[in-house]
Amino acid sequence: RRMMQEQEDVYYYVTLMNENYPHPGMPEGAEAGIVKGMYLFRDGGESAGPRVQLLGCGTILREVIAAADLLREDFNIAADLWSVTSFTELRRDGLSAERWSLLHPTQPPRKSYIETCLEGRAGPVVASTDYMRAFADQVRAYIPRRYITLGTDGFGRSDYRVQLRRFFEVNRYYVAIAALKALADEGQIKADQVEEAIRKYGLDTERPDPWTV
Repeated sequence: RRMMQEQEDVYYYVTLMNENYPHPGMPEGAEAGIVKGMYLFRDGGESAGPRVQLLGCGTILREVIAAADLLREDFNIAADLWSVTSFTELRRDGLSAERWSLLHPTQPPRKSYIETCLEGRAGPVVASTDYMRAFADQVRAYIPRRYITLGTDGFGRSDYRVQLRRFFEVNRYYVAIAALKALADEGQIKADQVEEAIRKYGLDTERPDPWTV
């Protein structure tokens, strides 16, 4: 419509993912968040135990959902799930908030959209994508708490999805381990539980860094 009918000088790009899967339904009230870059996909529910915030982008969101289930079933840890539609848009919003605060020094600082989303929700934040870690790192300045990013840093490879996600350490087990380690670093669980999870999920702790091979 914008290109043909309204003759606007715009362009679109289409990102193709490497997995076919049923698209989840849109949660009620998520429209604005989808445009702004992030929305709450699933609340972790009430829990007396530790809690984490899991961010997923693209096809890796499915692994993040599975990781949240592992955390609940195996360790009784609640996880709020966030679908990130655009880390780039979240950064732009953060930059705008930063700039406004810089130029209005006598006013209360303006909060970024991502900070507003996470406000009032406890626990460290783990972001997982099919891109390099730097992609999710671009919003680090706007998350004033422990923030862990997972990504596919390294050389291009050809293999089955399950093997690639294991190789680059972005599958459900690594997401769960990252969340557990973040909780241990904050003193909310014991480090022994992280070690237990590593054994339980069969992770190789002595393999070389994925970005070096």
